[in-house]
Amino acid sequence: MKVRVSRFPVATTALVLVLSLALLGVGYGMWSKTLLIRGTVNTGNVDAKWIGVVCSEFHSWPDLPFSNEDFGEFEGKDVGETLVRIDELDDQIIHVTVLNGYPSYAVDCEVHYEYEGSIPVIIRGINILPISDNLTNCVLTGNQTKTLTCDQITVKFFDGVTLQLHQGDQLSSSLALHVEQPAEQNDNYKFEVWFCMAQWNEYATAEECYIAAP
Repeated sequence: MKVRVSRFPVATTALVLVLSLALLGVGYGMWSKTLLIRGTVNTGNVDAKWIGVVCSEFHSWPDLPFSNEDFGEFEGKDVGETLVRIDELDDQIIHVTVLNGYPSYAVDCEVHYEYEGSIPVIIRGINILPISDNLTNCVLTGNQTKTLTCDQITVKFFDGVTLQLHQGDQLSSSLALHVEQPAEQNDNYKFEVWFCMAQWNEYATAEECYIAAP
């Protein structure tokens, strides 16, 4: 019996070999290089501190003192005392303590602060909060001048809402306190003033500023 053997033509065999070598070249002869970009973004900061505070007693309430005759307690008495200091551990806190206060006792504190941050800010708002449970019927009013009116005390803060600050700027505001007639003897009344600023390009409300602030 004869066995028939099929053979490819020589030309076809050569073509197959060439194509195979070409494919091997593509699969094993590809060289490559990757270029890399590494980016670093350094952000700035928002920061401020109190740098000084001076308090003066006066007796022209509800008007603030405009002349030397308005300063001091009524009839030249020396009864009450106001102690002020910047917190030793946190220069963003001022402590104001009135000793031996009495109805109609009033004090005006000029508070000075410096903006240290590298990102410009706008003052977004002010809030005055009654902290003591014995402060009753408290109402907060105003915008540029915020006033907390309670039965026992009234606190006013004259701020710079919408004012833009840049690094190194120093400004001052006024904090006025008045003891009202219903104040009780031998009692303590506590309050806080929140002064909030946020970066200039964020149109935040005062409430949003307080929420975001540390």
